Amino acid sequence: DLEAIIADTGTFKFCQDAPLAVWNITHNLGKFPSVTVVDSANSIVVGDVAYISSNQIQIEFASPFNGCAYLN
Repeated sequence: DLEAIIADTGTFKFCQDAPLAVWNITHNLGKFPSVTVVDSANSIVVGDVAYISSNQIQIEFASPFNGCAYLN
């Protein structure tokens, strides 16, 4: 998994390399961010986002895939 906070923009990028149906993301942004997910072809994928805390989310999808989540 690749995780990065993009320099002082309040944006966090998380990439899931192995196909999974549930992604657990610790972002440490200290807020409940908006979430956009794309698959490996850069197509937007919609999943069920659960805000576990102001620093962690879980996204559940209908089927396993790999891609990236952008949080801001």
